[in-house]
Amino acid sequence: MKKSFWKKMAAAVMTAAMLACSMPAAAEELPDVSKVELNFWSDAVGSGTYNMIVEMSKVLENNGFGTVNVDPSYPGGMGAPYIFKANNVDLSFANAAPAKWAMETGTLGNPPTDGYAAVIGGLTQVCYVNCISNNFLKKYNVSSLEEVFEQKLPLRIGCSAKGSMDAEGAYRILEYFGVTEEDLESWGGSITNQGGDQNAEALADGQIDFYIDHTSSASSTMAQIASTTDVTFLQWSDEMCKWFQDTLGFDMITIPANSFSGQTEDLTLPGSPDCLFANVELDEDVVYMVTKILNENRDALVEQFASFSGWDPATCWQPEKIAGLELHPGAARYYKEAGFME
Repeated sequence: MKKSFWKKMAAAVMTAAMLACSMPAAAEELPDVSKVELNFWSDAVGSGTYNMIVEMSKVLENNGFGTVNVDPSYPGGMGAPYIFKANNVDLSFANAAPAKWAMETGTLGNPPTDGYAAVIGGLTQVCYVNCISNNFLKKYNVSSLEEVFEQKLPLRIGCSAKGSMDAEGAYRILEYFGVTEEDLESWGGSITNQGGDQNAEALADGQIDFYIDHTSSASSTMAQIASTTDVTFLQWSDEMCKWFQDTLGFDMITIPANSFSGQTEDLTLPGSPDCLFANVELDEDVVYMVTKILNENRDALVEQFASFSGWDPATCWQPEKIAGLELHPGAARYYKEAGFME
């Protein structure tokens, strides 16, 4: 009787031990961010960027964060990297390449800065979409920018205000060809800095010949130009694209064929998509949770904003998506945990 009892007890203990070993381990408890208040800077109220950041902020609050304040004081373009130190900003969008330039050499006449690290790269699919008047091409019997600059033709360029990513593209084209603005003007050409609608009208009226915009396949200005003006959308040479990549830290973005009227082939051009950056002083657990929540709610955000369609959690941490800048340790922790990074 006693032997039988102890045999049964031993068997029960062994069974319980085996069951315990076979049960999945309890999930690691996530950091508590319920009392965390974040300051997330955005573009002006009503802008596309503002609307995207508002929705991101709601996602963060609905998934555990206490308060996410959206401050529409973001300067945009080349000035964005400077806001982290000067304004105690926690999170903000910035284009990857200017973030690299600001850290290495400074931008807009400002000294180099730091204080920010990447969280999510490649949020938007923007690149240097550019078009040229067919009247100009026919008049001078050319078909590429290389021919225009080799022959020192009087190209009249339209782009946005200085300090914008759009204008930066125009001036970087001159840099690539080893030409100054004064050289261009001596040939009878020019660069005119004005708004998108004004550039569209100027191209239609023959006041400019070439328009460049750092934009996406959803650009309303490019759609307007393509439907009202006889233009050709230009694919840059491999050499020119490589220079933008290797020298300036741009990614290569593809605009699908037929995004605009008359654009019958894919355009693959240098672009510097919006990235999410965090203040380097922001707690690692906080940035981990920001990275985790936003990436795991990516599909819902894409449903609201098609501009996010290029955002891929499996690759958005890669160096080419963030211009080779460092990831915040909290972000790197998430990508490693998710199996995207080694």
